[in-house]
Amino acid sequence: MIEGTLRKLDRANRTAVVETSDGKEVAVHFDAGSYIAIPDPATMGNMTGSLDDLKEGYWIQADFVEKEGSCHCTSVTCLS
Repeated sequence: MIEGTLRKLDRANRTAVVETSDGKEVAVHFDAGSYIAIPDPATMGNMTGSLDDLKEGYWIQADFVEKEGSCHCTSVTCLS
C-alpha cells in the first residue's frame, strides 16, 4: 500500500504517478477491475467511482501488486 498525492493522471493509458509524503514518486497502472472509492459530498464518506472521477491533487491510499515489472493498482481510496 502507498499513500500520497495523485500527481499525474493519464486516463487514456490507465496510469498515474503518486507522490508519497517523503517525496518519492510511484507509477501505478489501473487494471480494468480496479476498485476506486471517491469522496461522497452528501455523506462526507466515500462512494464507488471510476477512473474518470479521480482528480490530480487528491490524497489517496492505493493498494497494488507487482505484475509484469510494474505496479498494478487493485484499489484506490480518495482521502481528500
